[in-house]
Amino acid sequence: MSYGNIVLASSKTGFIQNAIKWFTKSVFSHSLVTMPDVLGISIGIEACEGGVDTVRFDKNYVNDPNQGYQVWNLKVSQDIKDKAIIQLLNELEVGYGFLSYVWFIWRRINFLVGRDVKASNNWHTSGMICSQLCVAYLNACGLNSIFVG
Repeated sequence: MSYGNIVLASSKTGFIQNAIKWFTKSVFSHSLVTMPDVLGISIGIEACEGGVDTVRFDKNYVNDPNQGYQVWNLKVSQDIKDKAIIQLLNELEVGYGFLSYVWFIWRRINFLVGRDVKASNNWHTSGMICSQLCVAYLNACGLNSIFVG
């Protein structure tokens, strides 16, 4: 598999994963970025409960019957992807942004009562969640304009 792709994943089990899908109204509960293979093993970088870390993509996604996923190939040069992945490596071992969920819950409650607070920034800036990691990667690839509008 090529690397430097965004993966959107959907676990078929788990309270947290299902809560994320409900609050975001998405079929996906997780995202990550594929990295170059290591000794023939497909690898990704993700933010999960343990923080930002690498993960075996084959074992934890491809061969896991409880995981559904889609791989999105970015239409930028491999050189740009390589530089962006190097920037992501600086995020390794950053803690997970558990408190960010409070803001997402607040945003969902406001949406249900007819208020849109999506444009305001998340109150909690410590740690990182999976979508933040992927947005950082897209920004490093020069694709920040896809979030406008």
